[in-house]
Amino acid sequence: MNPLIPKILPLRAVGYRRVSMRDQLDGHSLDAQEDNIQRYVREQGWQLQKIYIDAGISAKQGSHRPAFEQLMKDASCKQFDVVVVDKIDRFYRHLSGLLSSLDALNEHGVSFASVQEKLDFTSPWGKLMLTVLGMLAEIYIDNLRQETRKGKIQRARKGLWLGGIPFGYCSGQCSNCNDQNGKGYCPNYGGPDQGDGKVIIPHPLESQVVRQVFDWYITGEWNHLTIATALNEMMLTRPDGSEVQARQKGRGYENGACPFTRDVVRDMLKRLAYTGKLPYQGVDANGRHRKREAPGEILTGAHDAIIDVETFNKAQEIRKLRNRVSSNVNNPVQIFPLTGILYCACCGRRMRGVSKEQRRNNYYQCSSSLDGTAKCSQKLVRAQNVEQQVIKWLKQVVKGFAPNDTLLAANSGEHEQRHQRAQNLYLAGEISEEIYLVEKERWEQIERLLLLPETHAKIKFINEIAPQIERWDNLEQLNKKRLLRMALEAIFIHGNALAGITPTSTFLPLVWQVPCLSGEGGIRTRGGV
Repeated sequence: MNPLIPKILPLRAVGYRRVSMRDQLDGHSLDAQEDNIQRYVREQGWQLQKIYIDAGISAKQGSHRPAFEQLMKDASCKQFDVVVVDKIDRFYRHLSGLLSSLDALNEHGVSFASVQEKLDFTSPWGKLMLTVLGMLAEIYIDNLRQETRKGKIQRARKGLWLGGIPFGYCSGQCSNCNDQNGKGYCPNYGGPDQGDGKVIIPHPLESQVVRQVFDWYITGEWNHLTIATALNEMMLTRPDGSEVQARQKGRGYENGACPFTRDVVRDMLKRLAYTGKLPYQGVDANGRHRKREAPGEILTGAHDAIIDVETFNKAQEIRKLRNRVSSNVNNPVQIFPLTGILYCACCGRRMRGVSKEQRRNNYYQCSSSLDGTAKCSQKLVRAQNVEQQVIKWLKQVVKGFAPNDTLLAANSGEHEQRHQRAQNLYLAGEISEEIYLVEKERWEQIERLLLLPETHAKIKFINEIAPQIERWDNLEQLNKKRLLRMALEAIFIHGNALAGITPTSTFLPLVWQVPCLSGEGGIRTRGGV
């Protein structure tokens, strides 16, 4: 070889291969792509340096592909001369993204070649073919999105679950189970199928955990953290009598290294699906289920319920009532009945429940002082003192609502019996017509009054809260809070005395029937003044 003629070095080539469906990982798609890339590079006389691999990742616009991103970064560093793919749609399925990437490669002096399309990016004909094939790939993926979207909508209308199976359920395909809590855990693993694979069914062990979580929570004595701690020590008994420790789904589930957390418990308590309903958020333009949005519809699911609607609703009520309570596993749950409706009359900020002296004494403190955001003259108020003032006021209201002879709905049966006796005595000739007509008129007045909707509402409400008010001291803290929320919207305190009370719209009619009441120091506490 003439030493004056420079030696022509072969082009440095790299390959890129990708599959978008995870179930293809067990097939031959990746291997076939690599074989085609290697053969093409050999035929061109190039030198293959590396093959970048993205497995189980889509090539649509905006998707995160680590190997593809590394390839583009290496191209900017001029580490190779040409990129070889088996097919264009393995590289990109969105036309604008494809052209943008190829333009970036061109700026870095890197060429592009596709085995199946026999595309040479450097030639004019190759550029034209690239545009046409890129448009076809984009049309294909748009059509796929539409079909996926229609399929998901149809599944939802049939009550079939969309997305990953939630904790507590499984596919029911026991003979070919690949559930994380299947082998070595589920008593039905490897046995006959319990479902058709389309409708999710309650997991025999996970469903027990879900029921236990709700049973604990609706007592009002457990919080997310105490439940999670108990679940991590909970043992479940299988039909054969053997025991297994309860576990959630997630990484490390096989060796028990994935414990329950309060976040897991919180998510369980929010799942409407456990009642047999299907919260449907809809799908976006790409056919993706809108998981984080509020459900647009509540559909009837085809799956069986794990808990009843009443239990679920009670849990949601408790979640709403609790707001912020202590989550220290070493201390009992603290619930302050007036938190959320008690306000400081000095600055208008909320009063919040706090514990002092190692939780032996409970107080309400103005948020301004507690947060240090502003100065406020309101001092700490003993929780028991202010709660007793409020309940004393409520008892006065209920006592003041002593229905007169024309409003004793609780004794309406007695009034009807009295009218019936008068009628019988009149027919027997033992009382005069004048006396009977008086009794008849009295009963008709009561009957007309009882037919009024507002009378029914008042009576129903008073019958519901009166017994609870009378046994206030024996109620659980959560039930105390629920009772107060039924009757009162806001309570204002000044010093140690009530300054004002705003009843709920349901309780207000009862308040207006009661003579003006006063708190300590002559401060009026009627009707929100």
